[in-house]
Amino acid sequence: MKHKGFIFDMDGVVVDNHKFHFQAWMEFSKKYKFPLDAQIYRDTYNGKTNADLFQMIFGNISEGEIQNYGAEKENLYQTLYKKEMKPHHGILDYFQYLKSQNVKIALGTSAPTMNVNFTLDHLVIREYFDVIVDGSMVTKGKPHPEVYELCAKQLHLSPKDCIVFEDSIAGLQSGKAAGCSILGVATSHTKDELKPHVNQIIFDFTDPMVFAL
Repeated sequence: MKHKGFIFDMDGVVVDNHKFHFQAWMEFSKKYKFPLDAQIYRDTYNGKTNADLFQMIFGNISEGEIQNYGAEKENLYQTLYKKEMKPHHGILDYFQYLKSQNVKIALGTSAPTMNVNFTLDHLVIREYFDVIVDGSMVTKGKPHPEVYELCAKQLHLSPKDCIVFEDSIAGLQSGKAAGCSILGVATSHTKDELKPHVNQIIFDFTDPMVFAL
């Protein structure tokens, strides 16, 4: 294969779950009375860590307040999504294919640990990942390259030998800045919205393109 390391974002890539995050954020915004709509969410929220988002919303708040707000919002999300949760179309077969090729697989996400555990354990897919990096392990969220630099480092690979699968523009910028190849997944953004940022775009993991990477 052309790449030695395959790095997957979680929300919008491993699972197509953005409408549930959006619903949870909308409930949260109504309670705390800050402006939010679909356009703001798409342009500003995707790929960011909870710490970045809550500081953007509430200003200079403490780590404890960030944790409390985060737990509240993520509990809303998990309640909405739990009964609907499923892996993105074709990705389980793709994971099995990658394992058969003896390449390394990482999860690189801005999501908090509680959501990573929620997703991987409910779908029973933790075994596919050699490395897991989540929002608690980085100090700078996407589009900063830290998350994907750390994934490559923990895979013991050069970023240039890795490809990143991302649905958000901030995430694609993060992967590119880290020195990885990037591939867009058109879930939270349309193909046309992703085109200025990435050449290779898929809708799901049944696309033959992914088997040529």
